[in-house]
Amino acid sequence: MATAHPIKEKRSRTGNKARLGLPWNVVLHNDWNNSMPRVVVVLKRAIPGMTYKRAAAVMYEAHRNGRAVVKSCHKELAELYEERLLGKGLSASIEPA
Repeated sequence: MATAHPIKEKRSRTGNKARLGLPWNVVLHNDWNNSMPRVVVVLKRAIPGMTYKRAAAVMYEAHRNGRAVVKSCHKELAELYEERLLGKGLSASIEPA
């Protein structure tokens, strides 16, 4: 006697994921209101995974060139990081990568 096997629905993995769109850059702008060591500490605390070495490199680039890309990520995360930096008194913005 044959048993009936239930038919399993196939689910698309891509259908469950939100489309992220283009990456956005979080940009740090040079200012004269914050000391260099303070900028490094704020970057380290505000951006997950940011090392002191990378934070110092970003700070020096912003100091020399007037701006530096802190991180590239999807727009909502870029907005969060921009808000964190602005909240700590740094000058930051976001732009499409």
